[in-house]
Amino acid sequence: MPFFLRRRRVRLRYRDLTPDRYLTDGLRLLRVVSRLVHDGSILVVLEDCATLDAHALAAVELVALGMRPVRRPKLPATEPPSTPGNPGEPGAPVETDTPAVA
Repeated sequence: MPFFLRRRRVRLRYRDLTPDRYLTDGLRLLRVVSRLVHDGSILVVLEDCATLDAHALAAVELVALGMRPVRRPKLPATEPPSTPGNPGEPGAPVETDTPAVA
């Protein structure tokens, strides 16, 4: 298999299976609705975001299906909003010598 076609195996963490997290296999988007832990086994109820069908799967099945967590992209830091009234700042009123026309 060519190098660029290999998929990196991503490990599912316990926190990836908490409610309101999202999983994908590259084709579907699934939302974690609930999680049940019993004697070390984890059962997760997933909702398909396209069809709204719910499925209950064990964590080992999710790994076998190649599910991986959907991560939020890291966004660049934004500038704080400018406050009107500071001269020289964007959005500040500009003083001119011409009188205002009503």
